[in-house]
Amino acid sequence: MSIVKNRALNPRPLDGMTGADKSAKKTAGNAFKVSLLMAAMLVGGCSSYNKDHVTVGSVPSDYRTKHPIVVSDNEVYEDLALSANTRKLSLRDRNVVRDFAFRFKRSGARSVRIVIPIGSRNERAARRVQPQISAELRLAGIRQSQIATTGYQASAHGDAASVRLVYSAMTAAVASECGVWNDDLARSPENRNYHNFGCATQNNLASMIANPADLLGPRGESEIDATRRDKVISDWREDGTSKINLPGLDK
Repeated sequence: MSIVKNRALNPRPLDGMTGADKSAKKTAGNAFKVSLLMAAMLVGGCSSYNKDHVTVGSVPSDYRTKHPIVVSDNEVYEDLALSANTRKLSLRDRNVVRDFAFRFKRSGARSVRIVIPIGSRNERAARRVQPQISAELRLAGIRQSQIATTGYQASAHGDAASVRLVYSAMTAAVASECGVWNDDLARSPENRNYHNFGCATQNNLASMIANPADLLGPRGESEIDATRRDKVISDWREDGTSKINLPGLDK
């Protein structure tokens, strides 16, 4: 007599989970671990970037900081080229002297020097025209007490020795040198201005400043011109009201 045992085709494990359930659970666990690992990598990458790289905007890259305009006391000069047989100033040289005198008066400097060459071939010519230069300066409104004459050794200059007009005044200039193109403009991961940015603009602005002292601070207020003020108010009363046509006012 044979005994037949009943066996289930799909026996269930003791924990109540099938093989498919365990596989799905394992897959979900692996996915969760991968997500945690990727998040840790991202956080670590951000931390490394903030540590090893410069955050955009944290470092000043203003062109006024990189190429500042410096105000200093320097010598302003103008050279007059003279040949050995020159006996009087040419029309061009007279215009140069007059323009120099205008700049001198506008600068507020106290004195101007006429520096003539000594020991050069054109020394005699320079001495002949020196009184003419002084006369042109006086005609421009510069007092004789403000004009001084000095000399310099020019034996090594040969025929190139010149007469120089000099005065000391405040000048504005850019300390840095323009035209430096060491940066690769096509690659800027930090999105900052290149080195030469704004240098030409600063140089042009420094050249156009009439009085460099204005860069150091504002000027003081001048006194009120009462006559001019009364004229402006009178003109407005006579013509301004008829133009704007305010109601209630006589035309």
